[in-house]
Amino acid sequence: MSKNIVAVTNRKGGVGKTTLAVNLAASLACNYKLNCVLLDGDPIGSSSLWLENTDIKGLKLRRLSLPNSSGNIHHALHTWGATVANMALDCDIVVADLPPIDVIVFSELLRQVSNIIVPVGLSSLEWEATFPIIERVMYASKENDKTKGIIVPSRIHPQKLLPRRKIIEVLPVQWKLSPQLSLRSDFQKAAELKNWVGKTAPKSLAHKEMNKVSEFIATELAII
Repeated sequence: MSKNIVAVTNRKGGVGKTTLAVNLAASLACNYKLNCVLLDGDPIGSSSLWLENTDIKGLKLRRLSLPNSSGNIHHALHTWGATVANMALDCDIVVADLPPIDVIVFSELLRQVSNIIVPVGLSSLEWEATFPIIERVMYASKENDKTKGIIVPSRIHPQKLLPRRKIIEVLPVQWKLSPQLSLRSDFQKAAELKNWVGKTAPKSLAHKEMNKVSEFIATELAII
């Protein structure tokens, strides 16, 4: 397992995975001059559709769909992980945008990546889908005091006061709570313009939010 591979995933779709993955990878490349690979692991190819014709200095786009069902999922994921690990040799960090994920597949995925980033909204359905992921990371983590997962509050109404203290209190020590990404039209505009929000809406509130999230994640993962 390479130490510079992070997976952006959840068991539920529509939680802002691709928005987070695309803008996080671009932010790390632009703000910190890191050589990043944005790995599109979703068969739908959302990240590829977003950035396939966009040139962002320090950022490369690769496609390699995560095997989500197989007669031998362990072998399939091991092969996938080995390919991603080779990608990681030539960059500072790989940010993998993954599809909605089954718990069994997720358990095997933990052997292949160093950290999990999970975007979650405030709905009970999204949190119910996230709890099994949190539990699996707790079970798999041998270093009980080291950050293994990061929750990113996603698509929060800009005027909604997030109960951060209450959320942090119930999170295990292996998990951290990042600053939030609001439900802002600038992120949708960035997708339509095929670039990241720092380019399409510089100095906007959405851009500032993304910078805070990327700084938090980069600091927690000790990549800056």
